[in-house]
Amino acid sequence: MGMQISFFVKDQSAGCYFEKIQASFFEEEKVIEQAYPKEGFDAILDEALLAVLRNVFDTLEKVGDTEDYLQFLDFKIKNVYNSAFVSKHFLLYQNTEVEELMAHVLTEIADPLAEGYFESLIDYLETTIDDEVFVDFRLNGEELLLEVQSQGRKVSLVEPLKQLMIDYDESFERVATEILESFV
Repeated sequence: MGMQISFFVKDQSAGCYFEKIQASFFEEEKVIEQAYPKEGFDAILDEALLAVLRNVFDTLEKVGDTEDYLQFLDFKIKNVYNSAFVSKHFLLYQNTEVEELMAHVLTEIADPLAEGYFESLIDYLETTIDDEVFVDFRLNGEELLLEVQSQGRKVSLVEPLKQLMIDYDESFERVATEILESFV
């Protein structure tokens, strides 16, 4: 379960009333309590989100473990007052500063995430393939490079670390299936 970021924004005819933003992780909150015109309100939402994410990240740097970083990366937006503006803005959300922060967090957990994935894959393949299995992995930036050898054949795959974050189970099932099909 990831962190939830809750926006308390009410649409008004002349603009938006921004009450506050909360992160469910470390009980982080930024109170705004101000009405803004709709022009440029997207930048205000971005700034508030970034401020809360940075505060949570700073706390993670002090006390967080791998599981905490994973929850941070898997954050979801909750539109508490069902603001049409908030819904529209986050439907196609892209912000380079948020992306940079997330990339930094991903580098913090790349090794333990890749090792856990690798160990699970070895366990799965050893119980599924009736021959000796040799598996090797390396991190190459934001990619996990996997090599599997069995039955005199070798399979090499590349899996983006971001994909593990988006849907670990789907990634694992797809990669394991692809490997097994290569040896059948």
